[in-house]
Amino acid sequence: MAIRQSGFSLVEMMVALTVSVVLLLGVSNVIISSSQSYSELTRNSQQLENGRYALQVLRDDIRHAGFYGEFSNLKVPASMPNSCTLSVTALEDAMGAPVQGYAAAGSAPISCLPGYVGGDVLVIRRSSTQVTAAASLNASDYYIQTRSNEVLVGGGDADEFTLKKKDGTTAADIRKYVVHIYYLRGCSNCAGAGDGVPSLWRRELKDGALISTPVAEGIENLQLRYGLDDNDDGTPDRYIALPNSMAEWESVVAVEVNLLARSAEATAGFTDTKSYVLGDVNVTPGGSFKRHAFNAVVRAMNLSSRKEI
Repeated sequence: MAIRQSGFSLVEMMVALTVSVVLLLGVSNVIISSSQSYSELTRNSQQLENGRYALQVLRDDIRHAGFYGEFSNLKVPASMPNSCTLSVTALEDAMGAPVQGYAAAGSAPISCLPGYVGGDVLVIRRSSTQVTAAASLNASDYYIQTRSNEVLVGGGDADEFTLKKKDGTTAADIRKYVVHIYYLRGCSNCAGAGDGVPSLWRRELKDGALISTPVAEGIENLQLRYGLDDNDDGTPDRYIALPNSMAEWESVVAVEVNLLARSAEATAGFTDTKSYVLGDVNVTPGGSFKRHAFNAVVRAMNLSSRKEI
């Protein structure tokens, strides 16, 4: 007897297709949710890493502020220097102001900050930690030659640097003059109209001019406080938003750095309702960007250690 075979009925086919569609929708939702979670996690990780990196760069530079090799006899200038002025005389006078700052303002507090969008400005002056051989001097750069009680600032002409070490024969070390100006700019990639991502930038002395270099993207606010040593023991006794006199600038031995970092992209469906404490300033930026505040108190080692002697 032959066995009759038959396929699915129309009803069975429709049921199977419906179940398959439901299963596919479920799998698709899981994949989309996982992708969104991964993207959000990536944005949060980048935001945290950018904030940590920006803080580390500032921390390292503040610690080195005022490093001029063997030279320790800093002479405080009569007034705080113009950080945009580049000349041998201006740079030599400015050595006595290893840490200098400007308060947040609606417009750039000095003329050499392209794209400034607010926040405090920090200037660090020092010499490079690496010695430059006289034969390797760049004609366009500025250099410092020092011994314990004397200093020479000059360009790339090796004949200008005549100081000797204690033996009276060996040439004293020559180091590159370092000027770093940290400020906030409204873009990370500023080509054309820019990408609109607020970022920490640095103006640095190179080839005889101040050039712009991005440090970390997503840095939305920078607030500083300066630790003043009132009794010359190398330890800060109080912190203020900005020194008001040369005597107070001379007393700076530490800097409190407060950063607010945000994600580069907005998060759909999220609203930031938090207020962030940045030193003496409270901010409530709002919007759909996720943020994190960073804080560090950094001792200016070369400045505080000189007061301990």
